[in-house]
Amino acid sequence: MTLPRVSLVLLFLACLIWFAVDHRQLVSPTPDNESVFLKTYTPAKVIDQFKAAPFSEQSVGSSSGAEQEFATHQADFEPTLVIKTGDWVALMQALRDDVTSRLTALKCLIVEESGNPAEGFKIKYAIGKSQGTIILDPVRSAPNSLAAAAPGPDQSAVKLRIQIKEKWFKADAHPITAQLRAQSF
Repeated sequence: MTLPRVSLVLLFLACLIWFAVDHRQLVSPTPDNESVFLKTYTPAKVIDQFKAAPFSEQSVGSSSGAEQEFATHQADFEPTLVIKTGDWVALMQALRDDVTSRLTALKCLIVEESGNPAEGFKIKYAIGKSQGTIILDPVRSAPNSLAAAAPGPDQSAVKLRIQIKEKWFKADAHPITAQLRAQSF
């Protein structure tokens, strides 16, 4: 074999070895590395308390991904419902309170919390090897969204969006480490 061919073969082998080593560092998402909070959370009870009409709809989605050193999990809830016109602040506050009380009940550390009913809320949490961010987008008007549920007097059709994004790290995520990594999620 000539020197250029040997070099080309060595380069190819080096790339294969690098790919194999790099691929082994990927952390695949599984139910075992998804937090109990993410597995069980639903805004249904809070939504039901504020419905001013029996009609509503909700889009729910989830996704997962493998990354180097961590797995990702995400859930999205997008309910549309009819509420009493003045209840949007109370609805946002109730959703925030529901999320924080569930996190606390599951012994999650709330690392950071910000926002208000008009701009939405953002809550960062950590538990075990997991770190997550919950984004409660502000209530927005949804005229003509629920054709069967034309809002009555003093009622409004509204849409919400709740996103939960979580990372599960291969290495332990001690609460202090979670605070330091908070900017990464």
